[in-house]
Amino acid sequence: MEFAQASLLEQAQRDGLIEPQLQLQLLPAKTRAVAAVAATCPSGWQVQVLDARMLSRLRYGAQCVASGTSTELLLRAQLSAEVLVASQAVSSGRALRPEDVVLQRRDITATPDALSQVEALEGLSPRSSLRAGQLLQKRLLQAALLVRRGDKVRILARQSGIEVQAVGEALDTGAHDALIRVRNSASGRTITARVLEAGVVEPAGP
Repeated sequence: MEFAQASLLEQAQRDGLIEPQLQLQLLPAKTRAVAAVAATCPSGWQVQVLDARMLSRLRYGAQCVASGTSTELLLRAQLSAEVLVASQAVSSGRALRPEDVVLQRRDITATPDALSQVEALEGLSPRSSLRAGQLLQKRLLQAALLVRRGDKVRILARQSGIEVQAVGEALDTGAHDALIRVRNSASGRTITARVLEAGVVEPAGP
């Protein structure tokens, strides 16, 4: 139990979770198996992880080197932490801001991709609209759209220390580093451009 507790909390901290708390329970059938063998190995067990993909069903192997006896432990874990939830409704595609989220303690046993660090949200937006109080998860986020079709954009070209700027119209929608079509407002020429930041692109081709 101590091995499982330590390894799971260590993984939670590596994942950036704030103040993770863990409760472990040995399933009844396996509890009897451990009790029957424990007396034969007073020096302790060597434990290894067999399957830790699901917190609701953790498998560990335990071996007593002195006696050569081994058994399998089946545990159920419950994990909570201070994680980010939406402080207000956020529409899909809009870049997340620090004021859009707040830390709350939640049970994240069934949501291992929950986030605790505000910095992890930089440049991201929800795939679908978030409601106030909704838990933020990695799978629900995507790169924020910085340019939308029809937006006026600044075309920024640099070469040999010389910087040239022009105004254009985005013909596509794109996130950071995406390639989109942009029409130069002065020349009418359509170019392929890379999105640098909100409203700013650079030519991506010759």
